[in-house]
Amino acid sequence: MRNIYLFVVLLLSMISCNEADLMQYSDIPRVYLGGYTRAASQTFFYDAEDVVRDTIYVYVETMGGPRDYDRLVSFRQMTVYDVEYVVENGVNVDSTVTENPYNAVADKHFVAFDSEEAKKLMVVPANEVSANIPIILLRDPSLKANEYYLTLQLVENDEFKIGGVQKDVEYAITFADKLVEPNFWGTNPYAGGWWLFGDYSTRKHEFMIEVSGERIDDEWYNTKVNGVSGASNYYQAKFKTALDKFNNDPVNIESGVAPMREIEGDLTSKLVTFK
Repeated sequence: MRNIYLFVVLLLSMISCNEADLMQYSDIPRVYLGGYTRAASQTFFYDAEDVVRDTIYVYVETMGGPRDYDRLVSFRQMTVYDVEYVVENGVNVDSTVTENPYNAVADKHFVAFDSEEAKKLMVVPANEVSANIPIILLRDPSLKANEYYLTLQLVENDEFKIGGVQKDVEYAITFADKLVEPNFWGTNPYAGGWWLFGDYSTRKHEFMIEVSGERIDDEWYNTKVNGVSGASNYYQAKFKTALDKFNNDPVNIESGVAPMREIEGDLTSKLVTFK
């Protein structure tokens, strides 16, 4: 009986300690990325020439309860690196790490996080426990030639410690002033765009815009395709029919642009196809 009593006391003590630790942890203001999105792509391609800024919103959530004043959320830029592997007999035997030449530059490609302008906007408002934090992108001429990368990481400041696991503190943005692969397309066989339209190419993307007269981007996919009854079949049929018509047009065949290839005029380039 005494052993049972001691076991119960010990168990209650452990539970009490765990609850105290949890309360202490949750009482400390912390911030982490909310929702499921950890990456975004953006382009100025569709915008008029006088549009020189765009904004991506990064959703964050907090722990520790609200406060009666605005609280600054701090980010830092993470450098993107390229890794080149040396493979022998199917085994990685060496690697070379170099800085990617297209890391975004503060105040050239985006409004610097430590600027007064950014600090006024990058806040969790008073009496709130979540916020959409604006990341302001700038339309520099260099974006017409190349895609640039901006990887953000939440950092501790006077208002917040960092909560969540590693995937909940980093967010990757790809942007340009030309067509970029939408985030919905993805690079894996589970991505919605891949299942519907096959491998991505710029020429295929351009053709889809020409045929539909719509912006083929993440907003288009999320509002007009994903979860919309019949939309997937409609767009698949629309693009396949248009491609067949293009490839069988005698004028296109005579001029050499049909059948359509990913790189026009390059007979070694892959043919554009739809699923």
